[in-house]
Amino acid sequence: GINAEYGGGFAGGLGSIPWLMVNELFITEYRGLANSICCSINCIATIILLLTYGAIKDSLTSLTFFFYMGVVLFFLLFIVLFVPETRQRTVQDIKEGLETQAKRFPPLVW
Repeated sequence: GINAEYGGGFAGGLGSIPWLMVNELFITEYRGLANSICCSINCIATIILLLTYGAIKDSLTSLTFFFYMGVVLFFLLFIVLFVPETRQRTVQDIKEGLETQAKRFPPLVW
């Protein structure tokens, strides 16, 4: 059913990114807290998706796939633009890169 399809697609896509990136972006002292926050946000996003899927499917009928494809493409663009490359880099290098990037882009959340 839809849950199996969603689970497979999510695990191979956006669902696994926070789990992979936390260990590379945070120093050891903050990894536990960062993992907790990422897990919570991940679970909340999953619950929101599962609770709203029926209404979106009823509203958009055959276009539901394109709605979710648009969401995935938006986040793919976000990842390409804002998530740093971490291969062969130290935590200090990543931190400096994020600080430089933060100076170029205005804060979107705060």
